[in-house]
Amino acid sequence: MKKLSNDGWGLLEEDDNTAWWLESHWKIKSVKQNYGLEIFVLFLVDPMYDGQNKGSAVWAVGAYKEVPHERPLEGSICVMSMMKGKFDEKLGEFVTCLNKYRNETHS
Repeated sequence: MKKLSNDGWGLLEEDDNTAWWLESHWKIKSVKQNYGLEIFVLFLVDPMYDGQNKGSAVWAVGAYKEVPHERPLEGSICVMSMMKGKFDEKLGEFVTCLNKYRNETHS
């Protein structure tokens, strides 16, 4: 959340009471350009995971306009793979994508 905060996003709520395919989600709001724009950051669980600790099976982080009722297969604003390697670089690209969306969205 620190990287998002540094780029002008604030955390409104966090929910971990979620479906099997979702570890948790954050509702975030722009506190810079396009002030008040809200989006959801979803921590998506590997569809092949069959254990109890969903947090250990997050395979992607996606940003969406709303929390879908079913596992999303498309329609994301941005998606970041959580496969090993280059996390800082991937996180930077993800936040850049969110910032671009914010700057191009007209409320």
